[in-house]
Amino acid sequence: LLILLSSMESRKIQKSGTTFYVYLPALWCREQNITTNSVVFLKQNPRGDLIIEKKKQEDDQLSLSFELKDTNHEVINKFIVASYINPVKKFEIKFNEKLNPKQILEHKKILSGLELLDFEEDKVYCQTTLSLGDPDILLFTMIRKINSMASFIKKGTTFELIERYEMEIDKCNLLVNKSIISSLMHKKDSKLRHVELFYIGHISKMLEQIADTLINIKKSNPVLDDILKQMKNLEIVLENLNEKSVSSYIKSISRLENVKVKDSKTFYQKRVYSVLGHIGETLADWVITKKIDV
Repeated sequence: LLILLSSMESRKIQKSGTTFYVYLPALWCREQNITTNSVVFLKQNPRGDLIIEKKKQEDDQLSLSFELKDTNHEVINKFIVASYINPVKKFEIKFNEKLNPKQILEHKKILSGLELLDFEEDKVYCQTTLSLGDPDILLFTMIRKINSMASFIKKGTTFELIERYEMEIDKCNLLVNKSIISSLMHKKDSKLRHVELFYIGHISKMLEQIADTLINIKKSNPVLDDILKQMKNLEIVLENLNEKSVSSYIKSISRLENVKVKDSKTFYQKRVYSVLGHIGETLADWVITKKIDV
């Protein structure tokens, strides 16, 4: 709960020794049953405003994981929707039997409104409590969807499924941009600082470019293996954003960028490797910003 007053009031900052303090409005304390034994919680929004809350906002919601032995189409869809609407932070449903690409496509058609839902042959997973204040989670969703997209292309999956992945990645990028603009305009609180939003936006756009290129790539192109490897590397780097992890990523990408364009296959390789290289540059910029942002 924010401190909401009927009109703008001011409070003079008091000081005792090295401690600064301010008195809370008596009316608000009575309405919220605040006593001398109560504890309130403080947090800071991107504008630097200090917010006082009666209750701590719980981020550690339950995660759900279970195995579904029945792979009937209707059964799977019903359990996915049930998991989605329940108050869990994320869920993962493992299948007793692997789904083929055609089955996955059919599920995606029916569950198209759940754009953060993603399938693998042996499981489905989703981040259910995502809000527009979570562009970092959207970024990880994009990475995983590119990984799935490349994997299905490599297996020669129907183009309709590949196209749907590309559309979902585009939508995630739009949601990232919407989240960033909303946070910068102070319409919505975000746990991320503005400089972090800046870098997330850059990387999101480059991931969208990879997806746009992927849709033209054939299953025989060796770039698919490199994408699968580098998307996993990128997840690790973003989880541990430091000089060592970024250096390792840049070195792994630099070995790929020397490909010469001879035909359409090498043209798409060059485009993907170039974007991966630009992501490495952005990660390096981000690390340096972290070093001086104290």
